[in-house]
Amino acid sequence: MRRTTTFALVAGGATAAVAGGAYARARLAGHGSDKPLPDEDAVFSVYAPGGKYGFLANGPVGWVIARTLMPVAEAGVYRAIAEVVDLQPDDELLDIGCGPGAFLAAKAQHVHRIVGLDPSPTMLHAAERRLADRIAAGTARLVAGSAADLPFGDGEFTAVTAIFAPLSHAEAFRVLRPGGRLVHLDNDPRRSPSEPASAWGRRRYDEADHRRMFEDAGFTDVTSRYRGAPPLAGELLVSGRKPVA
Repeated sequence: MRRTTTFALVAGGATAAVAGGAYARARLAGHGSDKPLPDEDAVFSVYAPGGKYGFLANGPVGWVIARTLMPVAEAGVYRAIAEVVDLQPDDELLDIGCGPGAFLAAKAQHVHRIVGLDPSPTMLHAAERRLADRIAAGTARLVAGSAADLPFGDGEFTAVTAIFAPLSHAEAFRVLRPGGRLVHLDNDPRRSPSEPASAWGRRRYDEADHRRMFEDAGFTDVTSRYRGAPPLAGELLVSGRKPVA
């Protein structure tokens, strides 16, 4: 028994160390740069099961990140998102790339209906445990799917968040009701042309790029601001609203 327990502790500690290192490298994405992606849509599959960096959200590393690292390390991020999206009791919120459901559990308990979307079974299983009471009550739902083609009807939500997650601005615009809000947080924006053009399987965008993508999709009242300073922070928070008319 002791030998089994010791092995389990060692294995668990090793997995946690790998997960922590991988998570830190992802947060410091500019230090893991690769060639510019030939296809901008590649980001929708690169972190999914079987993707180039799918290990970050799946399997043992994904399990550790979902259960221990994300809920703690991203607490400040969730506060910043909540301040901008300003969720109200009558809102219907879609969280794209919901991961283990930590943002929904921490900042959207008072919201009328919440939906989390993620391609990772590992993350969705953790979210299911975290949101079990709301799922049982019928006020929360978790969906396996891709942000590239949202499996929801037109105008289904009043707010959409995408926290460190791939985002199709056109799809987010489509599923929002008139007057609905989109809030996106980029954990590794490109601050100058001298920085790598891609990192960890995705293109990197600067502040002007983000504004253009929001406006091209039809959003108005687009705002952006940096949160903190690199390398451990420095995320770019961008928001916009779907016109009422």
